Amino acid sequence: MLDELVKEPFLGFPKKALKFLKDLSIPSNNNKAWFDEHRDIYEENLKKPMRDLIDTLAIEINKIDPDIVVNYKSIFRINRDVRFAKDKRPYKEIYAAAFAFDRIKSAEIPAFYFHFDSKEILFASGQYSMDNDYLKKIRNHIYKNFKNYKAIKTDKKFVKTFGSVLGESLTKLPKGYENIDPEKEDPVLVTTLKMKQFYVFRNFKSEVVLNEELADLITDHIKISYDFNKFLSNAIK
Repeated sequence: MLDELVKEPFLGFPKKALKFLKDLSIPSNNNKAWFDEHRDIYEENLKKPMRDLIDTLAIEINKIDPDIVVNYKSIFRINRDVRFAKDKRPYKEIYAAAFAFDRIKSAEIPAFYFHFDSKEILFASGQYSMDNDYLKKIRNHIYKNFKNYKAIKTDKKFVKTFGSVLGESLTKLPKGYENIDPEKEDPVLVTTLKMKQFYVFRNFKSEVVLNEELADLITDHIKISYDFNKFLSNAIK
C-alpha cells in the first residue's frame, strides 16, 4: 500500500534507454529472442523511468485540466501490432505515451502525444487519425466556430512554438461544403475545411530525455497546445 502512495520522482531516462532503442533498430536485433535476452535492460531503463515520468506528469497535467487522463495506460506498448502489417518486425523503435480528454488515449481521438528514439524526441498535439465520423464532426465544429478556431491557430505563442496546423488535405471542398464560394469566404476557412488531419508537432534532440526537465518540456507544450486540442476534443463529443 505504501509503495502505491510513495512515487519515485522522474530523474530522466538513463543513457542505456537510448542505447537499447538504437540496438533494437538494427534489423537483426528486432526479434523476440534478442528482446527477451535484453528484457532486464528494457524494464529498468525504459519501462520503469516511463512510469516515473507518468507519475510526475499526472500531477502537473492535473493542474492544467483534471479531465486530461494520465495513467500507466497512457503508455503505448513497445510491441507492434503486426496482424495486418507488411512489416513483421515485432517491436517498435520508439517509446511513446499520449493523453486525451475524458478517456484513455486512443489512436482515433485528439491527443497530446510524445515519443522518443535514439535520435530525437517528438511532441505532437491534435487529431492525426482520419476517422471519417470524427472528421465530419471536427469540420462542422470548425465551420460553426471558425473565429474561435482561427484565433487559436494564429495565437502568437502557438505559432512561435509549432508553426502552422498540419495534415493531409483534399483537393476540393468536402461533401456538405460544395456550395461555399471560395471568393467570398475567408481563404483560411476554405483551406481548413479541406483538411483531413489537424495536428502540430515539434522535435528535440534525444538527449532531452536524459534529465528531469523532460517533464517540464512536455507540460509546457501541453499548455501551449491546450486550447487547440480542447477545441478538437469538444468537436467529437
